[in-house]
Parts: sequence; C-alpha cells; structure tokens
Amino acid sequence: MTDVAVTAWRQHRVATARALALWLSALLAAAALLSALACTIASHLLWNWTPSLPLGLYWLSPDRPLAVGTLVAFPVPPRVQELVRERKYLPPGALLIKPVVALSNDRVCTDGGTLVVNGSALGAVPAEDSAQRPLPHATVCGPLSEGQVFLASHYPKSFDSRTFGPVSLTQIRGTVTPLWTY
Repeated sequence: MTDVAVTAWRQHRVATARALALWLSALLAAAALLSALACTIASHLLWNWTPSLPLGLYWLSPDRPLAVGTLVAFPVPPRVQELVRERKYLPPGALLIKPVVALSNDRVCTDGGTLVVNGSALGAVPAEDSAQRPLPHATVCGPLSEGQVFLASHYPKSFDSRTFGPVSLTQIRGTVTPLWTY
C-alpha cells in the first residue's frame, strides 16, 4: 500500500470512529431524555386497585385546589396500615383514591351507622369488609378541623374515612383524573 493509500485509510478510520462516537453520544443523550420523561410521566400515573371507583389508570396532579367531589390520592393512614397489610387490601406502597365529601369546617357525623355531611345522608358506615370481616369505624360528629378532609365513595364497602376518619391535607398527594377505566 502506498503512503497515500495508508493515509486515506487512516483518515477514513478516524472519521468513522468520530461518526460512531457522535452517534453513540446522541443515542445516550436521547436515552437519558427518554428515561427522564418516562420517570416524570410514571410519577403521575396511578392504578386504582379497588372497586370503590372504576378500576384503571388515573393521572395525579399535585398542588391542585380541592373541592367536594374532587378525587384525591393519599397513602394508607397510619392507624389502619397494619389492617390493610394483614388483609392484603392493597399492594405495599399503593395509594388510595377517594372523592372528597367534606372539607374543613363542614359538619360530618357517623353516628348511628350513617355518614351525614352538612345534614345530608351520604351512605352507611360499613361494619364489615367484602369478606365479612369486621371493620373499625370512625366516630365523628361535628365540624372538621382546619386542614382536614373527609373522603368517601358511594360504593357500600369502600375503605375510606368512614373507617379511618378524617385525613390531613398534608397527606393528600394531589388530585386525580381518570385516564382509562373499566
């Protein structure tokens, strides 16, 4: 091989190596961006596991204002975590999704086995779960304290504030919107 041919061949190899390095760098950057995007999206996706609301995929939006009827996500309250774990109501780390039925200063009563909010009966306070095991129930009658919400579904056996009581606003992870349910 002549010196010219060797030089051309070396230049071709260097150019090919640079092109490959550039292509790999672009691929790595794209993978990092896609990974960050996937993590961001995944942090907003929730799966509802319980029949108190339609099963399916929901979108979590932090820092949205709450109103009666708004769906919210929150971790299992500490006072019932052991019960949820023992009875396997939810996978570990799953969030509950429930509608807000009362806000701070709304009058909530669970006396007599019926949930009453501001004078309107909203449903029975479940005494047992769907497997006929006894449930605790919150005994509440009066206005909710500042910074609390009461969460309950229309589903008769819903595991909600009728069982574990009011939830602190600090526990609410955000509002929830159904994306795909069945």
